[in-house]
Amino acid sequence: MIRLNKAIADSGYCARRKADELIAQGKVKLNGEVVTELGTKVNLETDQITVNGQPLQSPPKVYLLLHKPVGYVTSRKAGKTQKSFYELIPPEWRSVDPAGRLDQDSSGALIVSNDGDFIYKVTHPRFHLPKVYEITLDRPLQEGDIQQLKEGVRLMPENKLAKMTRVEPLNGHRPTYQVELITGFNRQIRRTLIELRYRVLSLHRVSFGPVQIEGLGAGDLRPLTDTELSGLLAPPSPE
Repeated sequence: MIRLNKAIADSGYCARRKADELIAQGKVKLNGEVVTELGTKVNLETDQITVNGQPLQSPPKVYLLLHKPVGYVTSRKAGKTQKSFYELIPPEWRSVDPAGRLDQDSSGALIVSNDGDFIYKVTHPRFHLPKVYEITLDRPLQEGDIQQLKEGVRLMPENKLAKMTRVEPLNGHRPTYQVELITGFNRQIRRTLIELRYRVLSLHRVSFGPVQIEGLGAGDLRPLTDTELSGLLAPPSPE
């Protein structure tokens, strides 16, 4: 369920403020009845909306990869000192939602789409889509801690075991590693490493399933290819 003015704006008919004006003027009908209440909620799957006597057209489905830079929150609402990643999305595509999140201090691959079913499928744990990150820590990981990360660290208040399916050191002068996750608890990487007394200095998602960030500049976005879409929506691997 979404607000009626957002449904109109997301269709590309007009901006949300103009949609409010049309609703107040009695120019919008919901299932054949004139609606003038601005906060009306609608279900785009079942409700019929007309504006000035014309059926509201559904916006075309878009599937995009954004290279989210550090300093942007994965939310429509940003604080006074924050920036929303939606500032990086062209106005005609701002009806999209993110598939998962990257926190303000993290960067990398963020998949966005206005297809709710697609978002659900690529974020649901049963689809087993691995996400790969490159992280830099304040000190090298001890061998015992690497094993602990693979076996799992208990996170609270979820009381769930957060595991890294792969932890590999990368060449360089700083303690940098490539890690892979299947699960996606809130700030999982940072929280598990804090539990083991490490501090994450940088965190960059390099891939989401078959989708690679390589070649896409910070703040840029591109459509997903047909091959990437097929890979994201492929049946989950057997347990």
